[in-house]
Amino acid sequence: MLAMALCLVSVAAGKYGVVNGEVRDAKNGEPLAYCNVYLEGTELGAAANVRGLFFITGVPNGDFELVASFVGYEDERRRVTVLEGQPVHVELELKPTSIRVKEVKVTAERARFEREVQVSATRLDTRQLQVVPRVGGEADLFRTIQLLPGVVTTSDFSNKLYIRGGSPDQNLILLDGITVYNPSHLFGLFSPFVSEAVSDVTLLAGGFPAKYGGRMSSVLDVTTREGNSKELTGSGSASIIAAQCLVEGPIPKGSFLVAGRRTYLADPLLRAFGVDGLGYYFYDLMGKVNYEPVDESWFTLAGILAEDVLSFSDASGSGDLSGRLRWGNRGFSGSWRRVLSPLLYAEFIGSYSNFFTGLAAQVGTPDTARFEAGVTDCAVKADANWYAADRFTLDFGTEWRYILSKFSTEFSSISLARSDTLWPLNAYADGKWEAIEKKLFVKPGLRLGWDFALRRFEPEPRLGLKYQAFKNTAVNFAAGRFTQQILTSNSTEAVFSIFDAWAPVQELQATPTAWHGIAGVEQWLGTDLVLSAETYYKLYDNLLETRYGEGYTRPESLLPADGYSTGLDLMLRRTEGRVNGWVTYSYMWTRRQIRGEVDAYAPHYDRRHSANVVLSFPKVWREIDVTAKWSLGSGLPFSGYLGYFPRYIERPFNWSEREWEYLRSKRDGFRYPLYHRLDVGLSRSWAKRWGEISAFVDVINVYNARNPLLYFWEVNEQGLPERGQIGNLPILPTIGVKVRF
Repeated sequence: MLAMALCLVSVAAGKYGVVNGEVRDAKNGEPLAYCNVYLEGTELGAAANVRGLFFITGVPNGDFELVASFVGYEDERRRVTVLEGQPVHVELELKPTSIRVKEVKVTAERARFEREVQVSATRLDTRQLQVVPRVGGEADLFRTIQLLPGVVTTSDFSNKLYIRGGSPDQNLILLDGITVYNPSHLFGLFSPFVSEAVSDVTLLAGGFPAKYGGRMSSVLDVTTREGNSKELTGSGSASIIAAQCLVEGPIPKGSFLVAGRRTYLADPLLRAFGVDGLGYYFYDLMGKVNYEPVDESWFTLAGILAEDVLSFSDASGSGDLSGRLRWGNRGFSGSWRRVLSPLLYAEFIGSYSNFFTGLAAQVGTPDTARFEAGVTDCAVKADANWYAADRFTLDFGTEWRYILSKFSTEFSSISLARSDTLWPLNAYADGKWEAIEKKLFVKPGLRLGWDFALRRFEPEPRLGLKYQAFKNTAVNFAAGRFTQQILTSNSTEAVFSIFDAWAPVQELQATPTAWHGIAGVEQWLGTDLVLSAETYYKLYDNLLETRYGEGYTRPESLLPADGYSTGLDLMLRRTEGRVNGWVTYSYMWTRRQIRGEVDAYAPHYDRRHSANVVLSFPKVWREIDVTAKWSLGSGLPFSGYLGYFPRYIERPFNWSEREWEYLRSKRDGFRYPLYHRLDVGLSRSWAKRWGEISAFVDVINVYNARNPLLYFWEVNEQGLPERGQIGNLPILPTIGVKVRF
């Protein structure tokens, strides 16, 4: 296939002139994703990809002025001469500027709007990830993602992503090609990604292209920054929960970046609240090394190590109970990117990912308990982007994975162990055809998968359409089939979840499948103000669910189910200016039905209405930056008690010998009240000769809204049942400091 493509490329290159190259920040050497590059005086241009690479095809012979334009940077111009069959390679570096210019520049979002076919896609860069006020002083990527349209959160203590009616295990989470299986710390309060080390985050909420597979709901693609290739720099920060640092700098023909974070106040806080015999901490480590031995050829090594450690012991000091529970993620990826010809760009990736958990405990004497579980995922992938002509491109590739799920437990002389494997081999192709110039874009795709363990073939057709009705108006459509062969086998109804237990689909179980249908419109209201609206319908077949009220269950005991979700997402967004941010509203309706049961039910994340307002006011007063976030959501479903009655043990009406029996409602019989919360953050920076120092103050839940987390029942002093409430986060002020050098 590759040889055929190279042959076709050579023919195309001989017929058309080509201008390609890369665009980077002149200050630190980071690629400028989606920078607008064009030939002045013509309608020829391109948006740089996430790596900063651009390809302009179909260029006639002649001399041209090549212009790279990006908001916040000075324009870079370069004179180029194009001859038939002779490609021109240009490396551009744009200088950052704080000077406001009157000319209108194309933003990254506008460049994507004009040149890409991406439905249900939202991109955030490093700066936008810092907009949301910090919980405990820690900026968190997932907390920002939860504020995008179509994304539901179930509590202040959970960073799990419920996207358009899908459960968290239906989301494919990638970090530089590494599949991350359990992206949470502190029982779900934080994600394992250091936000300042992240360059680019793209959420594909549905209808994603064929290059992505293995999940039914969405894709969250995270890219680590490449590191400063110009000079050695670093930063450090401290909050009430954790401290973190980041170091980056040049190496011969390349750059590196290392970032780390660790909690340090968890143990003192537990002691302050009178919790004895319990210790806890987590840490993260992210890194990336880039090496360019020759022009247009890059080697990259990226990695992540994140771990939670919980130790416990008998508070009385007897030593009858003690133990340690560890869980986390570790993984790395190596890639080689190469411009193989003027029109062909290829990337080869190998990755290793391991989610692990282990418990070792002493229970009395001499009994011991051990538990280990985890998932190992190894992958080899080859991708290629062929810029065949000015109006046609083709992305194609293949991927082989080895997935091993293991579980073992031992208590005294009793032991149990099991393991499951998957061997999926996939091939895909995504085309983009400009059927009507600057009007109609068609993006067909096909993903073909074969699993050697299950002996199962899964075709997944995809289709994307974009019709640009007017200069500032586009209509989008996407549809496709999506399958998933590994999922969690623990209850999705749990309020708290330390980690997820993953297991492959068993041989006698059908493959869980989802069909997506999406239609939307995107309207630009100004230079950098865009309104988008999308409606969607997702049909689920062969879902595998736990029985209600049960926790972890064996994979083969999961119950087959079907379902659907439908809804509407609205978003008004501005990424630049004195006031920037976004406003969203989402309407969602989702249902599940266990086969053989009469009633369908609403899962616990079925939030009918949700709205978010996220605003940033840079330099609003005396160099102070202000950020604010307000969330509003209708109540989530839960199963409660319809009533209660006394049951007497021996003698009737003897109040001292009675027990209360409760009548439970159906699975989604009740809903919690309206949820709402306001967060505000202030930050101020001071420039020093050696760098910069910043201080920040964040207040979570400013007006102390009493949002319930869950209800419980207990007998009061009068001997009657009474409903109690455990709340979400109360008002929580935090302070912190950050230093850059």
